[in-house]
Amino acid sequence: MRMELSAEAAAAALPVAAPPVRAKRRFLALDRRRGLIFVTMTALLALGIFLRLYPSAGHRNLGTDEHGYMVFVKQIETVGLWNYDAVVRVYVERQYKLKEAVVPATRLAFLIPAALVAEKFHLRAFDALHVVTAIAGVLLLLLCALFAYRMGGTIPMLGTTALVATAPLQIYLCQRAMIDGYFAFWAVAALWLCWENLQRPRHFGWLAAYVFCLTILVLTKENAAFVVFAIFATLLLNRFLRMGTVTPHLLAATIIGPAFAVVILIGLIGGVSEWLRFYLMFVEKSRTNFYSIVAQDGPWYRYAVDFVLVSPVIVAFACGRAFQLRRRRRSEVFLFAFLALILVAMSSVTYGMSLRYAAFCDIPLCWLACHQVLALGRRLPTLRPDLATITLFLILSAVGVNQYVRFFVRGKVYDPITPALIWAAGMEKDISNAPPGLQSFRK
Repeated sequence: MRMELSAEAAAAALPVAAPPVRAKRRFLALDRRRGLIFVTMTALLALGIFLRLYPSAGHRNLGTDEHGYMVFVKQIETVGLWNYDAVVRVYVERQYKLKEAVVPATRLAFLIPAALVAEKFHLRAFDALHVVTAIAGVLLLLLCALFAYRMGGTIPMLGTTALVATAPLQIYLCQRAMIDGYFAFWAVAALWLCWENLQRPRHFGWLAAYVFCLTILVLTKENAAFVVFAIFATLLLNRFLRMGTVTPHLLAATIIGPAFAVVILIGLIGGVSEWLRFYLMFVEKSRTNFYSIVAQDGPWYRYAVDFVLVSPVIVAFACGRAFQLRRRRRSEVFLFAFLALILVAMSSVTYGMSLRYAAFCDIPLCWLACHQVLALGRRLPTLRPDLATITLFLILSAVGVNQYVRFFVRGKVYDPITPALIWAAGMEKDISNAPPGLQSFRK
């Protein structure tokens, strides 16, 4: 009897296994968080894609550059893709006879995809060019989300995607058939792959992708020289900034990609001497182009002025973050170094400055602005940090959409040069019917 009682008492004394309530709650919370992130990311991407693909730009007329690209696409369709060198030779001969430089046929990485789209889907030349630029804009948005996730994780990915999705210049370039949005995609892809190679040295896959992107970038537009310079200079600064591991393989890849593209261009034009002669002539005539002289010149801080006009809040937040850079924040240091170097390089060009040329600079600016928003959200004492951060991102996104409407819908700006932006912003008024005193004051 005692044995039975002691056994029962021992059994009663054993702790009853409680259900794993805490683990279950954590799992459910994590599951809800993942679901919320997925829904938010889907909504941001859907908004960005809609803004890019919905035809909303106020300017409807065909631009000079767009007309030039259309001519080349039609010529490629006529002679065939395998005779592309004939299109280039005809252009070179014509360019020698012209007084001013026109868009070159050597931008084959943009023209060949447009010609393929026109042939495959039986589209007009302009529609094919527009499809290529719109797809590039959507891919750039997706690439920015991936770039931000790889550099900072989920929260920076959401914030950067929100800012890029509503960036006025990025939305507008998808509405046109110009090369600059397409070029921005390849520039950001090369920058991202440079970062990946810094973090994962001697990885053959990352190096091969990096070389490929640099090759396509140089074959897209001549401004690739500035991007390559800025990337190479950023790698050299790594010795002091400690952003990753620079290997001889990475430095060689940064040279091999552009060099291979130059070899292709030399073959198309007809030899090294002919290539040098043509590009020297093209640069010289570009400086005598009437539009370039009137609209694409200015002081060294012109890009800063233009970005402030189009994206004032993003620039303000990015500048605020620039004053808080620390060496341990490697991604921010990397993008800020590239941004500073590329703007310095592009600002040194006489008669060759336009905001659309620097469209890819939106992404480093949005990344820096995103981290400034996250920092401010944590410091606001009267609100919950997550609520304050979401509110700030909503405000910045709304300002971005409003700026797009102001400049490119109501303002009907075609080329975002400084005078057009100032006029669309309402900073300059038409005073032709004003009192004589005001007109004389303007003079």
